[in-house]
Amino acid sequence: MDGLVRLACVSALLGWCSAAAAGGARPVKLLKGPYLTGLCETGVDVRFELDGAASAVVEVDGGPAGRTFGDRAPSTMHVVHTSGFAPASAHAYTVLVDGKALGQGRFTTAPKNESGAPLKFLVYGDDRTDPTAHAAVVRALVASPSDFLVNTGDMVEDGGRAEDWQSFFDVEAPLLRDRALFVAIGNHELYDDRAGANFARYLGFSSPDGRPQPYGTVRLGNVRFFFLNSLHDWSSGEERRWLETELARSDGEPGLAWRIAVMHHGPWSSGPHGKNTDLLKAHVPELLAAHGVDLVLAGHDHIYERGATGGIKYVNTGGGGAPLYRSSKIASTRKTESTYHFVEITTGDQEVRLLARRIDGSVLDQCGFGKGTGWDCDEPEVRASDSTSSAPSSVERASAPHEPPLAGASPSSHCACATPGIGTRRAFAPVLLAIVWVFATARRKGRGDRGLPG
Repeated sequence: MDGLVRLACVSALLGWCSAAAAGGARPVKLLKGPYLTGLCETGVDVRFELDGAASAVVEVDGGPAGRTFGDRAPSTMHVVHTSGFAPASAHAYTVLVDGKALGQGRFTTAPKNESGAPLKFLVYGDDRTDPTAHAAVVRALVASPSDFLVNTGDMVEDGGRAEDWQSFFDVEAPLLRDRALFVAIGNHELYDDRAGANFARYLGFSSPDGRPQPYGTVRLGNVRFFFLNSLHDWSSGEERRWLETELARSDGEPGLAWRIAVMHHGPWSSGPHGKNTDLLKAHVPELLAAHGVDLVLAGHDHIYERGATGGIKYVNTGGGGAPLYRSSKIASTRKTESTYHFVEITTGDQEVRLLARRIDGSVLDQCGFGKGTGWDCDEPEVRASDSTSSAPSSVERASAPHEPPLAGASPSSHCACATPGIGTRRAFAPVLLAIVWVFATARRKGRGDRGLPG
């Protein structure tokens, strides 16, 4: 026995000496991820953050026939773009750091844009503040298969605080390692320059020239998504011009069946924050309606709401973990409830189906629509009114006062392969100043909203 003990001690000493000879470097560990973004029909982006700078690659499908991606440059934050795969094909991947496997997952590429294949995606948002409630929502999301995920913003309490982002990625780890996430920036990700830089680092979009920006557009299957910074001053500016250009480009896009806008604070809400007067004053709903946008997805108020007005259907889904709010119906509301939940959306050639679920799996709402029609679960006269009305011509004002939470509630712009993201990990340092400038401009209303419950 003594001999075995001595042998073990000698072995440990030799191991220590080897490490010391190699510079004494400790093995790095994963801080965040791996998680997926930038899904398209030929690949996906695999992102992860390490607790120390190290080289890393992503091996897809493993074995002798496996493909390896990454430039092996030492870094803490890695964004590894995989490509060259067939549309709608399933793959396993492994994150290798200095040759050691630290994380694994799976992904399925998007269907070919012109295939007409149906898509199913899950929508949720306002995950911040309560990790226990957030985790319950994530468990429900994991149990519901989908092609990808859409988040309506306010993922963290304070976007400038590292521990809040760590909590978000810790809770969502089993969900995000296998399904790509697309996000609309929220006011809690726009508190200050550090918050904006963190959003760009982890989930932001890139302009065609590689500059970071808090908005972007993605084509997946027969759907074009427009992810907007709804806290922008929409009367003019770069994002207004960008949206007008991208909407016009989508008008004649081959094989496109549906257009969906995603933002944090939507035009209409029966919750305490009420309507987004900046969007309404700038006639953004009229702009969306003029280019055939079929659906607006939003959050900000911590409720579920389905509605329609001015020829546009909308869903507010803010039940991802933040303290719940009360809601009271407004003229556009068709269904509302204050509960933790998520929304399943399936898009086919002829119709879009919606299924909202509470976290216990029970059905909260179920509805659908065809091109140019109202919600098919509404009364016939209401459906007819929704499908024939034009976008509102006058400025609508917020009618709901602020209320406290419920008591006791705890890329290029055209290729999803290149967006969202900040480009390669080498690109992050040179564009840091640009990140600060862009997001400082974008957070005008985000900082002002810090004292509000949403």
